[in-house]
Amino acid sequence: MRTVYICILLMGMGLGTAYGQADTARPARKQVYFVDWWVTAPIIAVGGTAGLLWINYAKPNITNEQLADLNPSNVPFFDRISLHQNIALVPSWDKAAKIGQIAGAAMPLLILLDPDVRPDWVNVVAIGLEVNMVELGLYSISPIGPHFIDRYRPLVYYSNASQYGIYRNDGINTASWYSGHVGSVAASSFFMAKVYCDYHPDANEVLAYGAAAIPPLAMGVIRFMTLDHFPSDIAFGFALGAAIGIIDPQLHRTDHNKLSLGLFSSPERGTGLALRWDLSERSDTSDSY
Repeated sequence: MRTVYICILLMGMGLGTAYGQADTARPARKQVYFVDWWVTAPIIAVGGTAGLLWINYAKPNITNEQLADLNPSNVPFFDRISLHQNIALVPSWDKAAKIGQIAGAAMPLLILLDPDVRPDWVNVVAIGLEVNMVELGLYSISPIGPHFIDRYRPLVYYSNASQYGIYRNDGINTASWYSGHVGSVAASSFFMAKVYCDYHPDANEVLAYGAAAIPPLAMGVIRFMTLDHFPSDIAFGFALGAAIGIIDPQLHRTDHNKLSLGLFSSPERGTGLALRWDLSERSDTSDSY
């Protein structure tokens, strides 16, 4: 969660930087993105609150009986490669994971170096925060995240883990599904690629999105080597993060405004996110930037 706050802080620093660098001499032009602050601000707030809830939630510790009952044969065959790694390297890879997470948090700010994007820094930064908070919220409190799904991390299967300062009984070691680190980096990198392509319609999208895949793949390798996640955990985090990074900005396109993302709440269905198809035309968005 500390890295989430770093991400928000860096985004905030980016606001001031972008503001100072914005080219006010540019002629008026159509905005690429529309931001409804009555929707975006609550989503950011809910995502941040979800992250706080998760970081303060202690999963029940793994009992010695549960450790004794572990059976590697219950691990799907495509994930068993994680059970045959060198656990002695975990401490070194853990350091790389921390560095990579901070770098991933700062990465979206690079899009503000683009002179075509900087004039729209308010909308772009807001959408970037929304992307990260949607991913964080899904990871922290949704039924597809570790709050509801228990899966042992690969390191739990290593009986000699204690020799390397690893406490197998820690409840956080039931949070293998899914990789939030990879999901967060994927959301950020694909968000950058999406924004770049939206501002540069003639850009090579294969190259842009191919480059966007590199940071989460690198984080996936790191989290694999730390024995925190199985390949399937990493693959799901990658796919989910990439989808959020692409779809969320698309919902904000001024020329594609029939789809919108919002919050809903009702006594019967509870509270959550809603995807709405609007058959009416939005006549003017200039007062919402």
